[in-house]
Amino acid sequence: MTALLRPRPAKSVALLAALGMILSSPAFAACLQDHAVYTDRDDDYTLTFKSVPDDGAAVTSDEFTIKMNDSDLKMDGVVMWDKDGGRPNATIRYKCPAGDATGAELQQCTVWKGVVYALKEGADAELLPKAKEPSAQALLLPDFSGAMSSFNFKLEKPLEAFPWEVFRFKECVPEQ
Repeated sequence: MTALLRPRPAKSVALLAALGMILSSPAFAACLQDHAVYTDRDDDYTLTFKSVPDDGAAVTSDEFTIKMNDSDLKMDGVVMWDKDGGRPNATIRYKCPAGDATGAELQQCTVWKGVVYALKEGADAELLPKAKEPSAQALLLPDFSGAMSSFNFKLEKPLEAFPWEVFRFKECVPEQ
């Protein structure tokens, strides 16, 4: 019984404190950006990041898809940082031609272009974390909804619901 009353070594206390912080921290903080999944406010659209091999020469930091949850509509996105690493510029495209495409062809299939912002509690906006950094709590794609409403998807059934411009963290996909 006296063994239970003995003071714990400092190492055990530090381990318990660290474990408590990990268990109480939000899931998005434990997830790397290239494994994060987000959803819009109405859960109509899902934005999923995917891991991109880092060969050191690529300017692309992240790739992602945006899918309308109750249809086959799927868009591909890529994030490229400015040469000086200043801003994460994203491009979202729909049904672009495979292989080498001309500038005009890429322009025609581009739904949205802009800077992606990471939002934090308290309305703070920062730049999107890089692929191997802890994921953002929420993402802001300024005027994405407006760009989608004016893009011609050439669908049999017109889109009725456009995504909100804020996507909130939903889950983390495991390493594949």
